[in-house]
Amino acid sequence: MKRAAAKRPKRLRNTAQTALPFGAEGLLKKKETQTRSPLLPGDWSLLVTVLILCGLGLVMIYNASSPLAERNYQDSFHFIKKQLQWSLVGLIAFTITSRIEIDRLRAWIIPMAAIVFLMLASVLIFGTEINGARRWIGIGAVTFQPSEVAKLFTVLYLAHYIAKKEDKLKHFLEGAAPPLIVIGLMTLLVLVEPDLGTTVVILALTLSLLFLGGMPITQLLALTTMIVPFIGYWIVSSPYRLERILTFLNPWKEPLGSGFQMIQSQIALGSGGMTGTGLADGKQILFFLPEPHTDFIFAVIGESFGLVGTMFVLVCFTALLWRGARIALRVESSFHRLLAIGMTLVITLPALMNMGVVTGLLPTKGLPLPFLSYGGSSLLSNCMALGVLYNLSREVQDRSFWKTAKSSSLWEGLR
Repeated sequence: MKRAAAKRPKRLRNTAQTALPFGAEGLLKKKETQTRSPLLPGDWSLLVTVLILCGLGLVMIYNASSPLAERNYQDSFHFIKKQLQWSLVGLIAFTITSRIEIDRLRAWIIPMAAIVFLMLASVLIFGTEINGARRWIGIGAVTFQPSEVAKLFTVLYLAHYIAKKEDKLKHFLEGAAPPLIVIGLMTLLVLVEPDLGTTVVILALTLSLLFLGGMPITQLLALTTMIVPFIGYWIVSSPYRLERILTFLNPWKEPLGSGFQMIQSQIALGSGGMTGTGLADGKQILFFLPEPHTDFIFAVIGESFGLVGTMFVLVCFTALLWRGARIALRVESSFHRLLAIGMTLVITLPALMNMGVVTGLLPTKGLPLPFLSYGGSSLLSNCMALGVLYNLSREVQDRSFWKTAKSSSLWEGLR
């Protein structure tokens, strides 16, 4: 009688990840442990809001730039074609950042810091000068603004540091001082480009995250008291920057000089009335409002669609702020919470400042309106910030907003 052949045990497949430098083996999620769809169940309202802004932005960029493009490049589609190319790059960046294993990024902080500092230093040496500022690195026909990457790194670095040293933030020298030195050196490189707008954004992000991470209010006020005089001196030490402040206070003093752009912006907003003049009937884009497709596109929206159009844009950014704060309240770890609110501020803070400049509430700073203004670097960095935010939303989509153990209130959730 023949014995039954013994069954060989199946060889188990080794699913261990190959070790790579700086924890790179975990950047992309493993297929073996992947249980969620690449897109579901993230916060779709977040994506829909941004898609609406991007669609409106493409329409308004073409509307605002076509006369200028026709005059300078003999092609009315010149700027919109470039923006569409950057939109494709932004979509790729969003896809990557929405699939990255967020916690693995913490192992790359030091290499990222080296890259960011190297890019910012390279701008000062090899950068392309445009309109009197050296903020861009030219690679062939493509120009890139490293200070946009610096904003993202600021949030990632501070979220990592605060989550790691949360219990030491009440002691300045052991807590807040080390990251302030790093961020201060980086901000100084941005400031000498010069780029005061991005400098203000980075400083605002830094103070906000330190405060939300547990920095005492007394230390925050003392730090702000030290920063404000330095920025004030930086402004008054340059005739050009001082002129911007004086123009902000009284643009009609130089209606054909330094106050021209601000005056034309206010004329555009006023001409729109309640419902606007119509998409193709705006007058300010006919070489009255300088660079209408970039920093002052909000004024073009106001002229074309009136108060209704500008309020619609404001509601969209308010919705982004709300959804971002909602995600921050529902995540479990301090690192994810600070990263979520930081990436939300990366998008909404420049938007608020841009609208303040266009309406005359803030001095001119040269900040684009996220997802609406023409500009590849801004669009790329905002798509990356959105990808990280959407990634975090996938983590908490099935949790109750009101019954999150570590986020019972906005103050407790963010502090």
